[in-house]
Amino acid sequence: MKIRRIFFLLNSIWELVRFLFLFLAVWITFQQVLETDSQAIFWLILFGNGGLLVAAALLFLYVDPPRFRVLLNLVRLGKGLGLFSALLLIILEPFGTGLQSLSLSFLPYRIAPFSILLLVAVADLIFLFLLFSYQIEESHPTSATEETTKENRPLPEYRETVVPKSSD
Repeated sequence: MKIRRIFFLLNSIWELVRFLFLFLAVWITFQQVLETDSQAIFWLILFGNGGLLVAAALLFLYVDPPRFRVLLNLVRLGKGLGLFSALLLIILEPFGTGLQSLSLSFLPYRIAPFSILLLVAVADLIFLFLLFSYQIEESHPTSATEETTKENRPLPEYRETVVPKSSD
């Protein structure tokens, strides 16, 4: 599957939007705690900032994919772990307290954190599929002579150096 470099930029932007959506969902869920303790918002940022590493790695891949191709597997791992934790919460949520009862009161529409989580999980699944289908090609020598000289380089000459003992 041929994917252009712009995919990494779009995926990086999605990671930033994903961070904001999940931050909104957690903020809705813990709204009462945040009203009593205004410093708790920093805990939310602290626990959510790991996902921003994936956005940074995707920006590096957008700038120069061959140079930063080692980050591709790290991005895949980060997306997979994020999707796994989201799916775990989706599966275990019906047994919990019921996050659907919580909503934002100042918006005209009721937004439940569970619906935000479902939207994020579906988008992450699509991006993860595209990330696994992307392959970065290694740069190959341009001519056949460069390729053969790389493969058939002679080994360096083996020499033994005798160091005389000092007479101190």
